[in-house]
Amino acid sequence: MAGLPVWVPDEKTVARSRLGEFLAATGCASPQLLDRKARENPGWFWGEAASWLGLDWQREPNAVVENLDEPQCARWFPGGELNLADNAVDRWVRRGRGGEPALRWESENGERGCLTFAELAVEVDRVARGLLECGVSFGDRVGIQLPMVREAAVASLACAKIGAISVLLFSGFGEAAVAQRLGDSGAVALICADGFPRRGKIVPLREVIAKVAERTPSLRTCVVVALGDADVPGPRLPGEVAWAALGSGPHSGALEAARCPSTHPLMIAYTSGTTGAPKGITLGHAGFAIKAGTDVAWCFDAGEGDVCTWVTDPGWIMSPITVFGGLIAGSAVAVYGGGVDYPDHGRVWRFAEAAGVTMLGVSPTLVRTLARGGEAAVPDEPSTIRVLASSGEPWTPDAFSWLFDRVGRGRIPIINYSGGTEVSGAILSNTTLQPIVPCAFAGPVPGMGAQVADADGAPVTGAVGELVLRSPSPGMPLGFWGEPGRYERTYWSQWPGTWLHGDFAEVDDGVWFIHGRSDDTMNVAGKRLGPAEIEQVVGEHPGVGESAAFGTPDPVKGERVVVFVVPAAQAQRDGLADEVTGLVRQRLGAALSPHSVHVVPSLPRTRSGKILRRVIRAVYLGNSPGDLSSLDNPESIDAVKEVR
Repeated sequence: MAGLPVWVPDEKTVARSRLGEFLAATGCASPQLLDRKARENPGWFWGEAASWLGLDWQREPNAVVENLDEPQCARWFPGGELNLADNAVDRWVRRGRGGEPALRWESENGERGCLTFAELAVEVDRVARGLLECGVSFGDRVGIQLPMVREAAVASLACAKIGAISVLLFSGFGEAAVAQRLGDSGAVALICADGFPRRGKIVPLREVIAKVAERTPSLRTCVVVALGDADVPGPRLPGEVAWAALGSGPHSGALEAARCPSTHPLMIAYTSGTTGAPKGITLGHAGFAIKAGTDVAWCFDAGEGDVCTWVTDPGWIMSPITVFGGLIAGSAVAVYGGGVDYPDHGRVWRFAEAAGVTMLGVSPTLVRTLARGGEAAVPDEPSTIRVLASSGEPWTPDAFSWLFDRVGRGRIPIINYSGGTEVSGAILSNTTLQPIVPCAFAGPVPGMGAQVADADGAPVTGAVGELVLRSPSPGMPLGFWGEPGRYERTYWSQWPGTWLHGDFAEVDDGVWFIHGRSDDTMNVAGKRLGPAEIEQVVGEHPGVGESAAFGTPDPVKGERVVVFVVPAAQAQRDGLADEVTGLVRQRLGAALSPHSVHVVPSLPRTRSGKILRRVIRAVYLGNSPGDLSSLDNPESIDAVKEVR
């Protein structure tokens, strides 16, 4: 049975709900009724959503959607033209909000600042002009490899303004990962930093970028943001232009936004697994604007007067969802460029307070990291934050409880938000209009057509199954860059007309749960279970900071459970493995008791905070771990090898 709600909206919260506003506009009495009507008529729903956002079309579309009967071929808002940057920034200036805050920032060294919508428009136009002067044209690909600084937000908006296609790159990617993505996309320019501060030290980048350029024949321009140590010499980069010098020549008036067909690519976001080359998921201007904009408004309840931020890297999709989606929804956005637990575990809360953040997004892994700071990590009651949000991986009860009870004092809702790059936002989410059950979701985001399917593709409730989508949505990919056919094979080939997302999910008494990636699933003595089921129990042990569970071959049971744990701060390692084994045996039964538990100093994770269970499993079994370009802490692999 699903647990009881720990948070229920009060009258004030319901009255200000932006989702409630949309429900009233569409004549729906509840989110459930809205979801039902959206399933029955996706074209009606997304047309209403686009209208409600009040977007400025350069050319009105001929229809909402074409080819709806072939969902993998659906094309949204055909004949329309819309520029996302124009709608994110210039639209608000035209509507009289030019003097209001649009972009706030804070650097690790304590520097803070703010641009109004009018000032942001001028800065975006300056950079956009500079890119045009460097020879970047409509449809050209531009890599962006920056930490979470204001220049990253401006760069992505400037590319969108001129119709260039951003290629998202994690700030800490190494030479091979950057070269692979730039080469695959045929990028002609790279916006990068000469280095960046991290935990009080400067991480130099010039040498790395120079090697990337040697491996990328298409790259002819490097725009360099001065974040590193100017006194440290380094090689000059191909076509190097200083960020500050962009668009510095004489010009007059605002730059006209490029006319972008609805399906014109906005960005290429590469996602990778343990095998195969990274997938260049291509997302479009109109689809991303409408999906991300409505998600920020309806799920995070953000709009005019709010300040949204997500503690992440610009290379993870939650950054453009928050920045682009927040601005489209009418909110201001804030960015923090530095270690969130530097110089102490309270840094993120001080940043949020100073920036006036009203919606703060985090990952469960980050929450566990902050919780290790003890009482120093618990802020005074947040005075500006009214919504907390989370994505990236399933919650564990201990992490959820720490954030809800200790940080939010039981009064701030946690919007559990799950979907991904592939759909430009959420499939399942909480909202501020519905009760919140710990670690769960209130239900599907309207318009996504989500269901749980059994092994035959039939709907199922009260049991774990595959998360599927029964209808297309505007935020789905235009395709995979340079790989015709791979998109359909990846998501639409399992069952006719059905998107297979790759997550295990469950509906229990109307409450939804995610149980991790379905390809991480274990089958122990005939029982299928996801790693989250084991990890939730392991996380109840006070000596465990975080854990990763996976299955390995067993001649009798089919698979046996192996668990890696990282001790909590100040916890004793001695005896921890035995205690964890006993706890799982007690809670889940002897059949699911771990075959082995290994205590390690850290677990391999991506820069977005996801623990790479499949990588741990592969290394543990002596197999190739596949693509490790997104790995944030490569030294953690050595610890796994030592216990093989």
